[in-house]
Amino acid sequence: MNNETEPLQDDHDACEIKTPQDHKIMVRTLESPIRRKIVKSMGAFGKTKKEIMKELGITESQLKFQLDYLVKNCYAEVDGENCRLNAKGLDELLVNVK
Repeated sequence: MNNETEPLQDDHDACEIKTPQDHKIMVRTLESPIRRKIVKSMGAFGKTKKEIMKELGITESQLKFQLDYLVKNCYAEVDGENCRLNAKGLDELLVNVK
């Protein structure tokens, strides 16, 4: 009998695309015009919430909803007022936004 078990997933691997469902989430993320605009606005260097709201003409609640989605799906990080795409967001979203 083999007593080996699958190793637990490391935290640094938690946000990598691993399944077709992960791919669907990426596609669903890019389907939203406002999320695409937010991703493009943040770009490679990030911006403050106020900069994004002013640039896109959106409310704080609209931005919060979309940022929560991006953070939940491991594409962005929010630190106080500063918002930025993480490595996964840069590699999978920003490169696909025109």
